[in-house]
Amino acid sequence: MKVKLLKIFLPFVTISFGFVGLYTFLHWLIINKLDLIQPKEMIVNFGIPIAISGLLVLFYFRRRIKLLKISEKSLDVYTYISWIFFTIPVITGQFYLENQQGKLTKIDKPSQIDFKNQTLFYSIDNVLTLNKAGGFWVTRTNADIHGNDILINCFFACPLVDTIPSSYYDSGKFKTWIGVKFWKEFSNRLFDDKEKQKREINKFINSCIPKYENYKYQTDYLRNLKYSDERDDYYSAIKNTNIQADKKELLILKEEKGTYETRTGSSLNWLLWTLISENLIWFLFIFFPQLNMTELRKLGTTKEKVKRRKEFKELLFLFTPSKDYWATPIILDLNILISIIMIFLGVGIIEPRGNELIQWGANFKPLTTDGQWWRLLSSVFIHAGLIHLAYNMFALFFIGPFLESSIGSKKFMIIYLLTGMIASFTSLTFHDSTISVGASGAIFGMYGLTAALMLLKYLNKNLTAMLWVSVAIFIGLNLIMGLSAGIDMAAHLGGLISGFIIGLTYFPVKKYMDETG
Repeated sequence: MKVKLLKIFLPFVTISFGFVGLYTFLHWLIINKLDLIQPKEMIVNFGIPIAISGLLVLFYFRRRIKLLKISEKSLDVYTYISWIFFTIPVITGQFYLENQQGKLTKIDKPSQIDFKNQTLFYSIDNVLTLNKAGGFWVTRTNADIHGNDILINCFFACPLVDTIPSSYYDSGKFKTWIGVKFWKEFSNRLFDDKEKQKREINKFINSCIPKYENYKYQTDYLRNLKYSDERDDYYSAIKNTNIQADKKELLILKEEKGTYETRTGSSLNWLLWTLISENLIWFLFIFFPQLNMTELRKLGTTKEKVKRRKEFKELLFLFTPSKDYWATPIILDLNILISIIMIFLGVGIIEPRGNELIQWGANFKPLTTDGQWWRLLSSVFIHAGLIHLAYNMFALFFIGPFLESSIGSKKFMIIYLLTGMIASFTSLTFHDSTISVGASGAIFGMYGLTAALMLLKYLNKNLTAMLWVSVAIFIGLNLIMGLSAGIDMAAHLGGLISGFIIGLTYFPVKKYMDETG
C-alpha cells in the first residue's frame, strides 16, 4: 500500500491541488492583475483547463495508473475519470476567482460610467430603460449533444439613459445597453411533426415580444458582459435596432442574481469539497487493485523511458506528413488547426452560433446556391465545437492510416475531398435552411470506400474480418444515433453511398486497365 500511496496517490493529490492553484494564480496575474490579455470566458474557464488536464493525463498520469493490475478497459475508465477529476476543480476555481475579484461600481446614472476603466459589476440608482427602442435576436442551438431537443433563445437589448432623448437614432448617442434573455426547449426527435414544431417556436418567439416590452429591469446589481460569449448575441440584437453603434465602444449589462455580497455563494466550499471528495474517491479506486509489479519495475528505467519516447514518436507520426503517408496527417492537422483558430478568434468552444459557422464557411443553401459553391468544400473542415471535432477526428484516426496505406495517399486525398463535397451537396438537396459543417460526410465516404474494397477483396485478407466488424459497428451506430436523435443524415448517407460507389467502380476499372496495359 505504501508504494501505491507514493507512486499513484501522491501524484494525484499533487496534480489536483497544484493544477488548481497554479492555473488560478496565472489567471489572476495575467488577466485580472496585469490585464495583458482578455480572452473569452469560455476559453479561459473551460477550454484551456480541459486541454491541459487531458495532456497531463495522457503524457504523465496514465503511466502511473498502469502500475495497477487492471484490465485495458479498466485502464481507460481510470484514465477518463482522472481527466474529469483534474478538470472539474479548475473550472470551479475560475468561476470563484471571476466573481471574487470582480469590482462593483456604484453610480447614480448611466452617464457617470467610466468606459475606459470598466468593472465587472455595476449598481445604478436612477436609470431609464428604452424598451421600445430595443431590438431582439433569436438563436437556435442543440439543448444536448445528440440534438434530441433544441433550445430557442430570444435576446433583447435596449439603451440605458438618464433622460428620454429627443431622437433615438443619433450615431453614438447610446453606449450603455442592458439585455434580457427568454428561452425554451423544444423536442427535435426524428419523428416529431416539424410543421407543428415550427408553429410552436414562432408562437414562443412572438410571445416574448410583449413580455420584453413590459419587462422591468432591476439595475441594483448588473454584470458587465465584456468578455462573455453572450455579448455577441446581445450585440446582434442591438444591430437590429438600426441605431448605429460601435461594438467596441458599447457597455452591455445584464441583471445578476443575488447580491454583490453573496456573489461567490458557496463556490469556494464547492471547490474545497470537490478536491477533498475526489481525492478520497481516488484513494478507494487504487486501494483494491493489486500492483502490477512488471510495470513497477519498468517505471523510471532507461528501457521504459526509451519505450515512452518511441510511443510518443509513433503518436506524432500519425500527425506528421511523410513521403508515403501524407493525406491523413494533413487532414487531421488542418481540421484541428482551423478549430483552434476559430476558438481563439471568439467562436463558441462547445456550441458555436449558426452565424459564426456561416462566417467561417459552413454549408448553407441560400448562400451556397447563390454562387458561394466553395462552401461545399470549406464546410468539410469546420466543426461545431470541440466535441464534434474530437468525435470526427477519432473516426478518421481509426480508418485513415490503414486505408491510406492500402490505396495510396493521392487516391485517399482525392476520394476524401470528393465524397466530402458530394455529402455537402446531398445535404443541400434535402434541406433548405440547415447549417451543415463537419468532416463526417467525407469520413463516411471513406468507410463506404472501405466496405466496397472489402467486397472486392482488395484489402489485406488477414484484416478483412476485423474490418467488417469495425466498419459495420461504426456505420450502424451512427445511423441509429442519427435516427434516434433527429440528426441530419443526408450528408452522412451521401458520403457513405458515394464512397461505396467509387470503390465498386473506380478500382475494378483501374485494375482491369493496369492488367490489360
